[in-house]
Amino acid sequence: LEGVLGTGAEETFRPYLVRVSIPDLNIRVGPGTDQRKTGKHTGVGTFTIIEEADGIGASRWGRLKSGAGWVSLDFCERL
Repeated sequence: LEGVLGTGAEETFRPYLVRVSIPDLNIRVGPGTDQRKTGKHTGVGTFTIIEEADGIGASRWGRLKSGAGWVSLDFCERL
């Protein structure tokens, strides 16, 4: 247990790139299909994820660096 207890250190999230392979991936205001769509979709391309969260409708959600909102990471390939 050495290094596990008493350190108070948490792993720091590091932003990373993803490639979106579908042209119509919804962007939502929060992590979950129960969250309102922003009215935009990503298009195919590479995007930076700055935060991850759990939410309804996907195994994991990622927040876009652009500030546009959240996307399902199920349709993204981490680069």
